[in-house]
Order: sequence, then C-alpha cells, then structure tokens
Amino acid sequence: MTKQLRVLCLVILALVTLCGTVSAYSADENEKQVTVITADSKNTYTTTAQTVEEFLKEADIDVKEEDLLSLSKEELLKDKNTITITEAIPVVLEVDGSPRMIYTTSTTVGQCLEENSDSLPGDYTLTNVATTDKLKEKMTISVTTAKETVSTQVKEIPYETEEVENDQLEEGVRRVKQAGKVGQSQITVTTIYEGGKLVSTETSEETVLQAPVTEIIEIGTKKPEAAATTAGSINGISYTAALQVQATGYTPYDAGCTGITATGTRAGYGTIAVDPSVIPLGTQLYIPGYGYGIAADTGGAIKGNKIDLCYETKSDAFSWGRRNVTIYIVD
Repeated sequence: MTKQLRVLCLVILALVTLCGTVSAYSADENEKQVTVITADSKNTYTTTAQTVEEFLKEADIDVKEEDLLSLSKEELLKDKNTITITEAIPVVLEVDGSPRMIYTTSTTVGQCLEENSDSLPGDYTLTNVATTDKLKEKMTISVTTAKETVSTQVKEIPYETEEVENDQLEEGVRRVKQAGKVGQSQITVTTIYEGGKLVSTETSEETVLQAPVTEIIEIGTKKPEAAATTAGSINGISYTAALQVQATGYTPYDAGCTGITATGTRAGYGTIAVDPSVIPLGTQLYIPGYGYGIAADTGGAIKGNKIDLCYETKSDAFSWGRRNVTIYIVD
C-alpha cells in the first residue's frame, strides 16, 4: 500500500468515527430521564417527549381531569423531572337527601367542601361527619341546608259593620248609609327552610297602608201605619179595613219554599204570606187584580207592610211582579 493510500484510509476512518460520536451525542441530548410518583408506585422513564402532556401519552399514563399533577401538562419536559400524580377519589356529596358523585384530591371533609363551595348553599350543617375527618374513597358527606328569606306582603284588612236605628224608615227596612271598604296593610314575613322544607314563618312589622272604612247600615224602626178602620165596599165587596202594601208574586217552587205554609196548609193560588204583626194569620183578604186570599204563610223577607201572593206558575208570578196596592180585609 502506498503512502498516499494509507493516509486516505486513515482520514476515512477518522471521519467515520467522528460521525458516530456526533450521532451518539445528539441522541443522548434528546433523551430525558423522568420519574413518575403515584400513591402506590415510583417509576423512571426515558423519553424524548417535549412536554408533560406528550410524555403522559407516550408512556400511556391515564390522568383524569380531576387528578392533580405537580407539573402542568403544557410545561416543557426537562431531564431529571419528577411528576407527582395525586389521584382524585370518588366521594358522595349528599345535599338535603339528593346524592351526587364527585371526584376530589382533598384529604379532609372540610377541604372537599371548600373545593365544592360553588355548588353548596351559603348556610348548611354537616349531619354525619366532621370537617376534620379524613376522606375515604366512596364515603358519603351529608349536609342539610338552612335558608332564611325575608319578604314583604300586602294583605287585606276587613271592614267592620255598624248598625244604627232610623225611626224614619219602616220597621224591617235596612239601608246602607255608608259602604264598607277593605283596607290594606304591609307585613314583613321571615321564612326559614331546613333541608329544603319550611320549618317556620314569622310575621312582623305590620304597617297600615290604607285604613278600612266601616260599613254603616240603617235599621228602620218606624211602626207600620195601622189599617184604616173605616169600613166600606169596593166592587160590591164589603171590607172592614184597607191597607197600603207592597205585593210580590211567587210560586211554591221558588228557592227557600217548601210548598207547605206556616199554618201547615199546602201553598197554592190564594195563599198570601204576611207579617203577622201587621196582618194576623187566618185573615181573609181581597186584592184587586188578584182576587180573594187568606193570610196563611210568613217569610224572612216579609216585614211590615209587605205581602207575597202565591201563583201556580212562574209566568203568572212574573206577570204580577212587584207592585204597591191597596188590599182589603173582608172578614
């Protein structure tokens, strides 16, 4: 081998050795040693991943959204990094008897409640555990809510009714002198709920917004005028007295009627209802436009100089209606 050939071979050998060294150096530079620590294991990995998230996928390490990582997934991975994974455990959070499963990395009940404060009411009471209790997988944390609401309401104040006598009105007549009016008041109501159930309601601070107006009713006390004592005759019919009355037609089938009179007879045409203090029961009467009848019945609305004339049909009673007439006592 010539001197030139030996030199060429040495150069080529040097280049090959140098390239191999460079390649090995480049590969070593990209690799990283990463340690992963969980509650029950500690493992070291060799990786070329650039970020924590890429490494976790490459190493097929499942991390739930609720788990806690010591490094964020977006962080660039460095050689000798240690990643600690705190696994979230399932816990049942029961609010007013309604349970739901949550995952938490808290170590105590108090920390878990603080972590989930957004889903809890402002006031509540722990019913089965203490805030210092250590969390265990699938343990139940029961809370009872307490809620107080204050509202204002408007309520009616009923009016009173006052009766006054009026000697200018006939006895038995009632007349509204002043209409009653309901008042209004505003009240403050405090309600307390525990566990979603109403436990108390308290009313306070009542303020009258509008006072009620008392209804005043006049009661007539004027005695009816006595029947005329002068005897006479009309249409050939002799009578012993005459009386001005208000007469109303009715039938035995009207509301409040039983068909049997106060004297025990069956009501029918010729039955006349009267106020016995004005016209005694049994009195024979003659009514122009109606005919003969007998005072045989009474009625709650028949006071003073008022009578009711019985008809067999509603159409006949409606035809008579209500009118002022002079009636005659014929017995």
